[in-house]
Amino acid sequence: MGSVPNETKDISPHDTAYSVAVVGGGIGGLCLAIGLMKHKHIDVQIYEAAPSFGEIGAGISIGPNAQRALELIAPGAAQAFKDRATPNLWTSHANTFSHFWSCYGDASGQLIAEQRNRSGMQSVHRARFLDGLVTLIPPQRAHFGKRLIKLEHNETEEVGCVMHFKDGTSASADAVIGADGIHSAVRKYLLGENHPATNPQFTGTAAYRGIVSMDAAVERLGPEFAQNAVVLCGPGAAIMGYPIEHGELLNIVVMDFEAGDTWPHEKWIVPADYKFLQEKIKGWWDPAQGMIELEQLINTPDLATWGMFDSPPAPYYNKGPVAIMGDAAHATTPYQGQGAAQAVEDALVLETLFGNCKTADQIPIALTAYNQVRLPRSQRTVTTSRESGQLLGMKLPGVGSDVKKMKSKFETRMHWLWNRDLVSQSLAAVRLFEEAL
Repeated sequence: MGSVPNETKDISPHDTAYSVAVVGGGIGGLCLAIGLMKHKHIDVQIYEAAPSFGEIGAGISIGPNAQRALELIAPGAAQAFKDRATPNLWTSHANTFSHFWSCYGDASGQLIAEQRNRSGMQSVHRARFLDGLVTLIPPQRAHFGKRLIKLEHNETEEVGCVMHFKDGTSASADAVIGADGIHSAVRKYLLGENHPATNPQFTGTAAYRGIVSMDAAVERLGPEFAQNAVVLCGPGAAIMGYPIEHGELLNIVVMDFEAGDTWPHEKWIVPADYKFLQEKIKGWWDPAQGMIELEQLINTPDLATWGMFDSPPAPYYNKGPVAIMGDAAHATTPYQGQGAAQAVEDALVLETLFGNCKTADQIPIALTAYNQVRLPRSQRTVTTSRESGQLLGMKLPGVGSDVKKMKSKFETRMHWLWNRDLVSQSLAAVRLFEEAL
């Protein structure tokens, strides 16, 4: 197993050469903080807007690239995931990420493709995973109720970045990393309020998310479809199901790829219209009908419609000692399962660079190297995730509902994401940093 270079032996364990503020305590921000705590020359502090750490949403998939990144960041981070992860429940599906089925027309009930990788589907409940990461953060490093409203950078000051929070307090640091999500205040500082890439954009898609008991799912769908990851594809929509919580629950996501040009609601998460779901998949294959029937079991305010937004491509991810990561940099749709994964990759590259960055005056150079390495890959992920949505909804130009063409796309399109050599990615960033010193 390779490792990334972090030379810190020339720094006294009692010294800190500079400070790093992580704005936002989600999965990406905590992974970065955990990685930075390995380096004795860095004082890292986390500023979270909420009164406690927490995540919105249910199950997420963590692909092989993110699992590898967690291992490289810290064994504890990887273990936090492993302790809470749920694979496909059948050993025969151990290396299967998902089975894709056609649910409409002449090909209804036909297996389109099987996506495989070395770890198969590994899902985790967002909040549970975050809880595991939180145990690795010393309480004195976490500051709550700190909603950033203004960020200043003055190169002439001893500590150049000053953060002002909504509660009237302020804090300073040598570097500020915005891990503050799709509505990032740090992104607004970097790009400017009126930059066309500052605010998220609606993707024309929506998701209906719910969780049901595995017992109910097995009774309606049968063991294979309930206990393993499946994606049921049809015209303009798709339904994904996969087990979470060690197989006690089934996470169901109905994806609507024809949600219009604009999102008509003020809030991004609104109560779902169950009758709309029924109409959307009218005439589909029986397992798809079964998924919708299971959604009816949770036809309560907990069954929600989520408008799907992503980030327009930012021209850069850093300005001097300030940078953005995760959703603040490259929020993406969930159609490749790479949102959290790309945030963890960001954290790995950043902590590796900071580990090799010995003084505060080197921070802008390190963050420029981060930008050079991570911007192209992460923004390509945003673009290809949209394409994946079109493929799932049988709307991809040149492919449509042609099962043979869909199979060809499904079988290889994730390889560049899952199989990236993350040690080499971090080494590339380090080389760029060292060349610029």
